[in-house]
Amino acid sequence: MVPWIGLVEHREQSERLCHCIVTLVSLGATALAATPDQAPPQPAGQSRVWFLRQLLPGTNFHPPMVYVNGAPIARAAEGTVFYRDLAPGKYVFSVENCLPQAGTSQTVTLTPDMQIALQVSSDENGAWACTPPQISYLQWVQPSQVPYLFAPLTYMGPM
Repeated sequence: MVPWIGLVEHREQSERLCHCIVTLVSLGATALAATPDQAPPQPAGQSRVWFLRQLLPGTNFHPPMVYVNGAPIARAAEGTVFYRDLAPGKYVFSVENCLPQAGTSQTVTLTPDMQIALQVSSDENGAWACTPPQISYLQWVQPSQVPYLFAPLTYMGPM
């Protein structure tokens, strides 16, 4: 018996298994990639606002509540994107924070058939007396950045 023959067969099986795993993972990642096209058509005359939050592996941020004109609509969990259809008008979008901070809200005048995206981000440099001890921000997303920023996210639908 030649001992290296078994090693060659084992190596070939391992390579096939790795190839299958890589293929499945890449197919799964493609299927999970979020795009605005996953949403149903926007109602005529309405505006659509997308909220996204990137996944930051190794962090344990609290999912902040997102508010529209002071009313809570949904928590922005890491690695997700969701939307809300709204009537045209002036809105203040904000995120949950222990203390008022610059950059934590955006005032937007929505027009009919408009779509915008707002990104929620957080850092752990909040005030010591705050629970949770983080600051969350809202930033405009440029339309050219939407495909890039949505791709790694999980589409959550309307919230």
